[in-house]
Amino acid sequence: MIVRRRTWLYRLAGQAFAQPISFDQPVTATKARDVLRRSVGNPLDLWGRDKGDPLASQSKIR
Repeated sequence: MIVRRRTWLYRLAGQAFAQPISFDQPVTATKARDVLRRSVGNPLDLWGRDKGDPLASQSKIR
């Protein structure tokens, strides 16, 4: 099964946090990686995000 997503999260080497990239149409990881290589550089990590995926919880640390 080929996964296609509109929103992908990527992290470049040396970055602590992931950044989002969105597309008009759902794309595969290969297409997202190609676009990122041409625009910002080779991503170290790449994750697909679905609308149904829960966001990280904002928990309070005491």
